[in-house]
Formats: sequence, C-alpha cells, structure tokens
Amino acid sequence: MKILRFLVINIIFLFIIVTIISLFIPSHVRISRAVNMSASASGVLQEVDDIAKWKYWYPGFDTLKAEPRQTKDDKLISVKIPGTIVTITGDTKDEVVAEFKSGNKNPVISGWKTVVYSHTDSLTLQWYLDFRLRWYPWEKFTSLLYEKTYGVQMEAGLNNLKKIAER
Repeated sequence: MKILRFLVINIIFLFIIVTIISLFIPSHVRISRAVNMSASASGVLQEVDDIAKWKYWYPGFDTLKAEPRQTKDDKLISVKIPGTIVTITGDTKDEVVAEFKSGNKNPVISGWKTVVYSHTDSLTLQWYLDFRLRWYPWEKFTSLLYEKTYGVQMEAGLNNLKKIAER
C-alpha cells in the first residue's frame, strides 16, 4: 500500500512539474518558409487560391480524397479531407489565407504572402503556418517538433510552386 501511494504521489508530482515547464513554451507557434521566384504575384497566387490546383504543388495533397464543399468564382475554396476541413478564408492581391479545422482542435492557419520588390523582377513568396496551442503539456511539447515535421514539406511545396509559376 505504501508503494502504491508513493507511485501515485510521484506521478502527480511529475505531471505538475511537466505542466509547469510546458507553460514556458509559447502558445502561438509560427513556422515560415520563403522562396524567391521570377513570376508575377497574381500568377503565383492563382495556384494557391484554388484548392483544386493544390494537387499539383502541395506535398501529399494529390493522394488525399478531397470532397468539394464550396466554390466561389469558379474556384474551389473549401474541401473536406479525411478528418479535416480546409477553407480559404482570405484572398487579397498579395496574400491567401486558409484554415485547416480538425475536430475540436484549434484551427491551423496557413498563409501565402507575396512580397514584390520594385527594383527587381522577382518576388518572394512566404508560406507560414500558425498554430494556436492549448495549455495541455503534450500539445506544447509536440509543438517543438513542428519545425522539422512541417518545414521540409513547406520547402518542397514552395519549390513545386516555383516550378509551376516560372513556366
């Protein structure tokens, strides 16, 4: 009985320590990648603001079963993929923003922003992912791996998009 009580107290103490440490990890995480390309901003964003075109450049999107949900101006702006609803929530001349909503989790915001430099003939396309985390320790510690998990996919997607836009 003493051993069981000792184990329970240690487990509770360990959970409290881990929770306190996790409170020092930010609850907002942004991962960002950028690429320079010789293309027009409108041409690049045309590939991004229509989810139907994502299968040509977005890593892994070509193998997903995407069920169309909503169109606007002949563009697919909302789809349901297994476990997630993807919706384009913002579309301006220099930025496209999409929301990835999975169940009761906080949505992940994905954005593509173009920066055009007046003295050059190229532009920079920045792709970012915004994660809003709850206080749960496992969410906070998992966020430390997001850079390695999503960063490689984002770089591949930007390079695919660069090839398409520079044609």
